[in-house]
Amino acid sequence: MKKVTATGRTVEDAVTSALVRLGISRSQATVRVMSEPVKGLFGFIGGREAQVEVSVIRTPEETARDFLSETLIHMGIDARIRLLPASEDTPTTLEIICDENDLPVVIGKHGSTLDSLQYLVNVVANQGQESYTRLFLDAGMYRQRRQEGLQRLADRAAVRALRTKRPVSLDPMPAHDRKFVHTYLQNRSDVTTTSEGTDPYRKVVVVPFVQTGPARKNG
Repeated sequence: MKKVTATGRTVEDAVTSALVRLGISRSQATVRVMSEPVKGLFGFIGGREAQVEVSVIRTPEETARDFLSETLIHMGIDARIRLLPASEDTPTTLEIICDENDLPVVIGKHGSTLDSLQYLVNVVANQGQESYTRLFLDAGMYRQRRQEGLQRLADRAAVRALRTKRPVSLDPMPAHDRKFVHTYLQNRSDVTTTSEGTDPYRKVVVVPFVQTGPARKNG
């Protein structure tokens, strides 16, 4: 955390001096008064100025970026972090840019490592915050490629279910992937979806509408 110590005739003078040195406004800082001013004998002998410590308030995004960078260093990954602003469909994203050979380590099987890093980043970034800031992690455009792959998988399962008139079970997948498949297929009138099993083996089942009628969609 960036901080400076400053002195002044009054606490406010000391704070102003520190803010100028940091180049920030009062709303962007926290102030700790280290000592109040003391008047000396006859107004000047033995007097003491006020002393304050002023720290820059870090945003959740800044905290997340620093934590992620340090974590990747401990993992032996040489990477830089690019912050992408939130859009209508996606929260603020921290994109991990690293060597292509390191991507499998960063992403993990079915994105398991990336998901774990994302969870930790959100916990650390939101500590002590009044409101929750949701942060998204990506690397090598994995999230987009994963969603495109899930769409193809769901389409193939739907075609097979209709052809065989039997439910088709997909491989076990994380909750957010299951939710994506449910959402992707929910507007189809010829199939419905449900989930079976318990984590980490819970899986999506695509059911042809002609067999049993619509089943309740769930996670």
